[in-house]
Amino acid sequence: MKRYFLRFGLVVSIFLVLVFLKSQNLFAAQVYLKNGDRVNGSVIEESKDNLILQTEAMGVVFLDREFIERFIDDTKKVNIDEPVEEKLWEGSISFGSGKSSGNTQNSQVSFGGSLNRKTNHDEFTLKGNSFYSSSNKKMDSQRWGGLARYAFSFGGQTKWYNFYKIEADHDRFANIDYRLTPAAGLGYWFSDQEDFKAMVEAGLGVEYTKFRDASDDSNELIIIPRAFLERKLMGNSRVFQDIILYPSLEDTQSYRLRAETKFSNPINDKLSFNLSFIDDYDSSPSRNTKKNDTRFVSALTYAF
Repeated sequence: MKRYFLRFGLVVSIFLVLVFLKSQNLFAAQVYLKNGDRVNGSVIEESKDNLILQTEAMGVVFLDREFIERFIDDTKKVNIDEPVEEKLWEGSISFGSGKSSGNTQNSQVSFGGSLNRKTNHDEFTLKGNSFYSSSNKKMDSQRWGGLARYAFSFGGQTKWYNFYKIEADHDRFANIDYRLTPAAGLGYWFSDQEDFKAMVEAGLGVEYTKFRDASDDSNELIIIPRAFLERKLMGNSRVFQDIILYPSLEDTQSYRLRAETKFSNPINDKLSFNLSFIDDYDSSPSRNTKKNDTRFVSALTYAF
């Protein structure tokens, strides 16, 4: 009987120790938010965008990294005084291709890349893209474009910002040797959350165009209104809509429009599959070219 009680006492002791250790682990993480609040719990999952905690009073809690000041996780020996490391620089490269056979043999190849640095106060962006297609072994499209852009918040209002940018593009079959468009303006973020982003901006710029043929080069003053939407769908899939208008201030009948609708579905943390529909419209195209140029692009994108 004495041996039985000794065994029973040993089992109870082990059970209490395990319960104590589990309770200690339950509150192993302390998360400090930027608004001064603190949340205690155990880390269930971490990602670059979210932190998921198991808490005693609130159950499972999803925290956006954007609102986290710092946190400590005793199971990982994280120093409470160390801020959450923010990834300032992000980049991506993409490659797309397509081919059809039958009565029409068509091939398409596209490349793209971007580099972005974003803080709470400013943002710097570099982008580049190229597109090539041929039909029945004869080239029918050759385009490339690039963008350098800097924007910063001002006046203590994080939703309002100034921006400065320069765009460059080439379109062989639209008779554009190169076109340069420097501009500056103001913008406003209606929402900049992880699941929904929306902004509008407007700028004033100069558009210089050099044509491939003997047409006279053009140099005109333009305004550049833009609207951008990004929406998170089921899982981590996203849909984007970006519309930019380039109306001339010197000729009210002359304008360009660029609209891109893109669906992005992640394959893993680094790789995603994208489908884009791009429409470029020019109300006053050069000779022997059409006003509207549309293309559908599917591509794999690698983020780093």
